[in-house]
Amino acid sequence: MKKYSGQAIAIIMVILVVAAVIGASLYSRMIRNKGEVIDTRESSKALEQSGNILDAFITTDIRTLQDRLYEKLTGAGGKITIEATRLDDLTDNIVAYFGEIGLELEELTMDASCSNYKMSFEFAPPSEGPEYKVGDVMAINLSSVPTVPSGCEVELNFPSGDNKIFTVKEVYSDGGVGYKPYELADMKVYCTNNCTGMSPTTSFETWDTKPILTYNMYNFKQNGLTELRVIPLKGTIEIGVSSENCGNIFDQFLIKATSICSGQERTMQVIIPSATNYGYDPMFDYTIYNSNGALAPEVL
Repeated sequence: MKKYSGQAIAIIMVILVVAAVIGASLYSRMIRNKGEVIDTRESSKALEQSGNILDAFITTDIRTLQDRLYEKLTGAGGKITIEATRLDDLTDNIVAYFGEIGLELEELTMDASCSNYKMSFEFAPPSEGPEYKVGDVMAINLSSVPTVPSGCEVELNFPSGDNKIFTVKEVYSDGGVGYKPYELADMKVYCTNNCTGMSPTTSFETWDTKPILTYNMYNFKQNGLTELRVIPLKGTIEIGVSSENCGNIFDQFLIKATSICSGQERTMQVIIPSATNYGYDPMFDYTIYNSNGALAPEVL
């Protein structure tokens, strides 16, 4: 019979213990990786469900949606929350609250692993706003507002960041159905960073910090302003809106959709512009030049 010394037995025991530790570590790692894969998959499901719910809102008739959101939010104190454990119950509650506004909610399908849904509707805070790129325009159209409350002020919020240039243009009525020719004072160029020397006009202003522009909409309305237009000239610009003493008529809407799938909670959101954020086509904000200068109607 073969005998082993105490030293050899100790070495064998150490090897067995190390092998056991390595095996446990590998098993733990496999379980953890499996959990991460499942979490990622469920997270994607939750995001997809939230996105599909929001799609029903952004693909419906926008004017009808804006009118109904304004009506319901002003009546509810500025925020509405709808929750359900099943997607069908959520869509039924949405229809019951907002009525028939063309939402294609019947197209939505519920994933078996998703158990809770939540939607919130509110007037968007000034830190949240749609993005506008060159060629777009953000307009505040006063011609669609019969009466502006006295003391009504609107703030336009432009988050600071890269070098972004934009023009704010005031468009006035000629007293009839047309527009008054604009003057230099009616157009101002702004920048969200140091842009000294980049504008050909004396109305150029520069910011080194987060810019906020404040406008008295009551005075504008009294002076015949038809539209206040923000025209991006460089970069993509996010524009948040806040108002005071205006009765929310100029505020934008924030819609959030939250889905929980196997414990993974994900939220997506969309900004719906105010019904006053529509104006004439952006192509009319630009001037066509030839070798003789700006093209005027009489020389076309």
